[in-house]
Amino acid sequence: MEKKVKLAAIALALALLLLAWAPWMDEQEVHDRVLREKAQKDGTIDRQTGVLVCDYKVGWLPFGRWVGSCEGAYFVTFYGQILS
Repeated sequence: MEKKVKLAAIALALALLLLAWAPWMDEQEVHDRVLREKAQKDGTIDRQTGVLVCDYKVGWLPFGRWVGSCEGAYFVTFYGQILS
């Protein structure tokens, strides 16, 4: 019984570590998605001229990625939702 509990705890810890790391999140894809969905709204792309004011930078955070520019910052969860 104790062996099963230890194995379950190890499996749970590994699953939690995998979700925190989220290696399946491609930084370029996350960058492009935030650029498409949020750049016009937060002013990263100028609404009148359509020129990119400042580009997004992608950083790692547990359970997702942080995407920020000089105009706005977002957290993209490991399952793909963009939170402002």
